[in-house]
Amino acid sequence: MIKGEVERIRTAMADLCEPLHDSFAWAHQKRQRRLRELGGASYSWLHTHTTRGFAHHRLSRANLGVWVLSGNHARNGELWFTDGDYRVRILHAADDVAVPAPGPNHERRAFYMNPPLPMHFQQPLIGPANDQLLALWRIDPKTEAPLFRVVRPIGVWSFGAAAKTALDFPLPPTASELHELHFQPQDEGLELELPKEDNGHADGSGGFSS
Repeated sequence: MIKGEVERIRTAMADLCEPLHDSFAWAHQKRQRRLRELGGASYSWLHTHTTRGFAHHRLSRANLGVWVLSGNHARNGELWFTDGDYRVRILHAADDVAVPAPGPNHERRAFYMNPPLPMHFQQPLIGPANDQLLALWRIDPKTEAPLFRVVRPIGVWSFGAAAKTALDFPLPPTASELHELHFQPQDEGLELELPKEDNGHADGSGGFSS
């Protein structure tokens, strides 16, 4: 069932919560100090690559639990992880809704081609999933804290077209917060949300629907 598949992905991602948030927060601060003279849109690409480079340096020395760094960072700053069952590719996102299109690269398009999650009337997947996930990061312009989303793509699409995803949820700063995300099946797809505060107000970290 789809809920079981979601639980597997959520459990697998728990070890990356703290290292990703810590490394990108540190990297963002380092980048601000090093590139403070190069502001404006003309250098936004450099800021993104520099932040990712510093984050890779920090992550290479961090305790990642069952995960290890993979990919070739010398190739355009690749930042990938694997735990043997999953591969996670870190990509920069412009906002908290967009999912970067795969583009024309055959290897990247193949990475996006996961099978759809099984529905309630289908048998669950047997054995290691070997799923390929995207971890989309951006820096909150107000708080300057790193924000992450986990996306499971199930196809390719053109730039500007609707993303094809089976799962899209926020990755909070701690594993305990991740385990508190609750599952809500909907007609349009799947939603994972952080629980409400006791006073009935949301904590500001909403879920994302596929």
